[in-house]
Amino acid sequence: MTERELIKLEATIRNKMAEIKAQRITLKDSGIGALMNSLKRADEALYEKILPEYKQMVANFNLFK
Repeated sequence: MTERELIKLEATIRNKMAEIKAQRITLKDSGIGALMNSLKRADEALYEKILPEYKQMVANFNLFK
């Protein structure tokens, strides 16, 4: 994966996280898990950088709204 593709993937993940926090889309419908898995395969360091934010977002996600 090229540097440009990694930057685009990171931007996509951060955009989906923002949409989930704003409750425009659900966690399941966003497909963010698959994106995180592909990021882990491509760039482990970037994955480790985003993972704490992702875990916090998932923990604070309200399923009943």
